[in-house]
Amino acid sequence: MKKLALLSLPLLLAACGGGSAPGASVVTVTADKTTVTMTPTDTGGTTTFTFTNKAGSREATINSATLTWTDPTTKAATTQTVNVAAFTLPAGLTCAAVAANPSASCNFNDAGTTYGDRTLTRTITNSELFGKVLAANPSVTGLPVTVQFNNANALPFTFTSVAASEGGGVVTAPPKPAIIVNNSSYQTNPSTPISNTLSVTVSAGAAAGVGLKQLILEVTDAKGIVDTTTYSSTQETVTFNIDTTKYPDGALKLRAIAIDALDRRGETANITTVNVANQVSPSIRLTNPVNGGEVTGITPIVVQFQQNNTPFTFVDGKTTIEVVDSGDRIITVQQADIVKVNDGLWEARSQIDLNSPQYINGTYTLRAKANVQLSGATSASTVMTASTFVNKSRVDEAPALNILMPAYYGGSNTLRPVLTRKSAVVVQASDSNNVRQINLRFVCNPAEVLPGQNCNTNVYSYNIPVNKAGIQYRLFNTGVLMDGEPYLPDGYYTMRATATDDTNFSSFREMKVEVNRAKNGIAGLGYNRATTFELAASKLTPAGAQWQIDGETVNETRIIELFYNSNADGIAREIPSAIGIDTSRAGGSAITSGRVVFPAAGTYATSFVVQDMTTGVVEFYDGANIIATPKP
Repeated sequence: MKKLALLSLPLLLAACGGGSAPGASVVTVTADKTTVTMTPTDTGGTTTFTFTNKAGSREATINSATLTWTDPTTKAATTQTVNVAAFTLPAGLTCAAVAANPSASCNFNDAGTTYGDRTLTRTITNSELFGKVLAANPSVTGLPVTVQFNNANALPFTFTSVAASEGGGVVTAPPKPAIIVNNSSYQTNPSTPISNTLSVTVSAGAAAGVGLKQLILEVTDAKGIVDTTTYSSTQETVTFNIDTTKYPDGALKLRAIAIDALDRRGETANITTVNVANQVSPSIRLTNPVNGGEVTGITPIVVQFQQNNTPFTFVDGKTTIEVVDSGDRIITVQQADIVKVNDGLWEARSQIDLNSPQYINGTYTLRAKANVQLSGATSASTVMTASTFVNKSRVDEAPALNILMPAYYGGSNTLRPVLTRKSAVVVQASDSNNVRQINLRFVCNPAEVLPGQNCNTNVYSYNIPVNKAGIQYRLFNTGVLMDGEPYLPDGYYTMRATATDDTNFSSFREMKVEVNRAKNGIAGLGYNRATTFELAASKLTPAGAQWQIDGETVNETRIIELFYNSNADGIAREIPSAIGIDTSRAGGSAITSGRVVFPAAGTYATSFVVQDMTTGVVEFYDGANIIATPKP
């Protein structure tokens, strides 16, 4: 027959508790005395109890006691339950932390944790524990009373009550309230700072047989403000959880006040002082513009700071205000002085002009921040807030805007087009009102640069006046402009085109591009040459012309053909009179305008902007002007 291995008690308890967890609670209790004598005027007597949670037991909460005795007159069994200040017996585990803090919890899975008895001692006033026995037996000698705390073992007591008389009647003492701070850090060292929640148990200490009208925990903060209304009860014993973040850092003074049914008042003999230290940053908020509100024109900005429970100072006396558009681009950065309004309140004021060209109609985010030094903190911290507003300064629709060339390539629409010394950019804008101007700029983002690239602080920007309604095409000859002043270094940029109409309403489009002068040239292509021809029936000489780029493409290309007619929009290269787009021309193709027959005397030209869809290079092939005149 096989023999089963023997299991120790801790292992059995652990198994019953499920896996490696401690098992059911096994609590034993002893008392420093077995006899209690009370008088109605003597409520200061105490009994000390020692509670032990056996090795391998789960943690247990002690919060009540059941007292049982036999009524001397009726011989009936009597049971009364009283509430006591709740406390928790740690699980039957021991570890290094227990040496410094008997209440410390031990994690079963931590190294060094073993099964072991855990013991805590609590002193309870006799009036709190035996008050109901005294009230039911105002004059009794040697009454056997059994006391059992929760599920612990029962303890036998011998109770004697002695009535004090004065003038022929029984005289009872006024309440003698008591305070117990439950935070373990305070119990270990009362000078230890408390943050967040402070747990306080208050006992009224009313005389046996006398009811309680009100029990108050009076709280006085570090500024001397007294609170006697927040923490109040009609129970004999109550635990209050105090949110210390609502009080200034510093000394928090506690006093218990009890009023019994006879309107007699009692208070704790000594003040209990707790050191509060939360280090809560001041509140910051934007009071104008209102979050989510609609604004127009010149708009005030108001930032408010309010001290909470921790004193502080502003590091530099200024707040930083940022206005950010819907694409998370910073439009405006301002510094505003912070001015004290009254104790605990500061303000910073500024303003923005939403009629300015950089502000188009739409939603913006307003951000404010400031650096503060909290009292007691070793380093400065930053407080910040944000809100949104909608700009309604413009009264019309924004122009429609598109970047036609360059284009993303490579199939993923993420590869950056490449601009060289021969490149150009073509945009299309349209509006029922006049499009006043189109602006092109290149912005360097330090977070997106090529190795060795330094962001130029001078933003490359170029405007083309339009002053026309309807659909407008414009060409920016970036290859000519990028070597000027300011110089546009090679590297990665965000290219932004902005169209603004006569009502100052704007819209923009962006594209990430690479500027690389070393990549001049598109494989297979040469110069844009013009060939004229005559027609006998024509009244003009020459009668027409054809523009064609020498050679043939090697890779797939995207082509924009730009037509110029002095009888329409002039002959300036940035203002084509019409365009044609071929979004995909196969490799091995010629690029030609076809034969153009001139409709009237004037100056004509056809230019091409071509992008190699393999390398991403964009180049401008300018066509020569051809002047058509009447035949003699």
